Amino acid sequence: MPLYSDKTIEEIKRKLSIVDVASSYTQIYQKSGRPWIKCPFHGNGQERTPSCKLDVEQSRYYCFGCHATGTMFNFVMEMEHLTFPESVEFLAQKAGVELETSDKKSSVVNKDREERDALFDLYDRLTKTFSHMLLKTESGKRALDYLEKRKITTDTILKFNLGYAPQDPKWLYEFLKSKSYSDDFLKKSGLFSQNHYPYPLFVNRLMFPVKNWQGKVVAFGARDLSFRENAPKYINTPETLIYSKKHNLYAFYEGLDSIKKEKSVIVCEGNFDAISLQQSGIYNAVAPFGTAFTSEQADLISRYAERVDLLFDSDGAGQKATEKAIVMLQEKNLETGVLKIEDAKDASELLENYGSQSVKNILLNKQTGFSYLVNNGMKMYNIRTPKGKSEFVAYLRDFVNVTFSQVEKESYVQRISELLGVGQEQIYSDLSHGSVVKRVYEEPKLVNQVHFEPLNTSAISIDLYLMLIFANHRDLFAEYTKVLNFGDLKDKEAQMIFVALENMRRSNMGSSDEIFLSLFADEKVRNDVNTSFELEEFKRERPQVVIDEILDRLSLRKKEEERALISLQLKQGEQDGIGSDDLKTLLNEKYSIEKEILELKNRLFNDRRVVENE
Repeated sequence: MPLYSDKTIEEIKRKLSIVDVASSYTQIYQKSGRPWIKCPFHGNGQERTPSCKLDVEQSRYYCFGCHATGTMFNFVMEMEHLTFPESVEFLAQKAGVELETSDKKSSVVNKDREERDALFDLYDRLTKTFSHMLLKTESGKRALDYLEKRKITTDTILKFNLGYAPQDPKWLYEFLKSKSYSDDFLKKSGLFSQNHYPYPLFVNRLMFPVKNWQGKVVAFGARDLSFRENAPKYINTPETLIYSKKHNLYAFYEGLDSIKKEKSVIVCEGNFDAISLQQSGIYNAVAPFGTAFTSEQADLISRYAERVDLLFDSDGAGQKATEKAIVMLQEKNLETGVLKIEDAKDASELLENYGSQSVKNILLNKQTGFSYLVNNGMKMYNIRTPKGKSEFVAYLRDFVNVTFSQVEKESYVQRISELLGVGQEQIYSDLSHGSVVKRVYEEPKLVNQVHFEPLNTSAISIDLYLMLIFANHRDLFAEYTKVLNFGDLKDKEAQMIFVALENMRRSNMGSSDEIFLSLFADEKVRNDVNTSFELEEFKRERPQVVIDEILDRLSLRKKEEERALISLQLKQGEQDGIGSDDLKTLLNEKYSIEKEILELKNRLFNDRRVVENE
């Protein structure tokens, strides 16, 4: 994961303000001459009055309702469901800022970035060329006729940038060499056979450009137009520096606006199905390059949607893929439905034979993922027999076991119990046996569910207070690591800040607040650190005075714990009859510690008087 330099961060902040960023998502209000918004984090912007203040000077936001706070990068991370590096890339593109990395491997990263940019440029250029071949050349007419037969309109062809790869196997290599691409680069481009270079992968094929969530073409899917029996019907670009099949979905970018609006996705089986659905007005349709729907694709969907409807083929492979996807989506806590097509094999055939309205009618024939599994299970197992009942429960085990909500799980068990005429305790017993499904899901923090307790500095531990001071004075941390250790801290939040400070100190990450905040995976810790940046008590000019006092208090706490331990050892020793020498050693240790405790208390008392006199 790239670490972007302070220069990049500051350049973005110079060209964009928090108002520029927030105005892309919500209306700006003016209160007492300052910009405010209705909070999109805890109220989805539906508040009656704005509660989220925008600080133009610091390019920050703070909500007085849910206490969410942060920089423009945090704002984008929440709204777009991005990681910190992705938010930097997102805003850099918006601001027209060139990205620059700051980690120790920057030369390697920059080389990779140059190669990635070259691949993006290559795929963009080929997308336009293939499109020209399809629409403007005689050789592409056969592909155009094929699309017309499939009832694909010109507007859809243009929307999805469909194209045509010529029948001449020499064309692609000669074309790209004329554009000065090297053989070393082309061999890694994913466009040529690895075993028979420079023979192209795509010859006489209808081309489907695959775009990532940012809209950049990263790969191609290709449909054979020779219709030869031994020719694979579809082939796809292999893994490259810019493309990973399991992380991408066909038509996802084209449907993203609809997906965000509806918070739902329809996952169908093939490229033509997704295109047919979107052409028919169902704009949130995507396809996972066949039935191989992956956990990573489910994660991509979960960034923007709360519901997924599955529309795989009704054959054996499609049913198995549907069953697997239902469990996977349930584990991600996504509501799942299953759509059914009648009178056609798939959505593409439905469009071709019956038109767009028939495709829209697909949405009327829907059942929940659980109902789909129950109906399938009842077809496969005879639930009137004891053995069949047991097999039926085993078939549903993975789905029920990955269900996060206990209330939801109990409703499923109740339904199974009613179907089988078996008690719920027996159902739970069977569910606990057999394969244990490893939980990878953590409760999602949805945009409209964010709420943080305000940072009450009078109620937090001295450990956390100290680390928040260091978070605001990171230049001092290295100096104090000689006397402060991780083990001195008991507060878990303070420990997380210590680790982040130590990581930043040991690496060449830069020094900006944004980079520091990106080191926290825990949202509460990140929000508390963010809040501390706005509080004057952590920005004091002489933080060393407070730091030294807290370090003395931590030392006092440690010494008092040591004294308590020795007192316990003495008591135990008296009961066990330990020798006089051992007893004397313990007493001397206790005396020495008590002396140190007294010195620390006197120092803390005198230091406080000095501070009060100041």
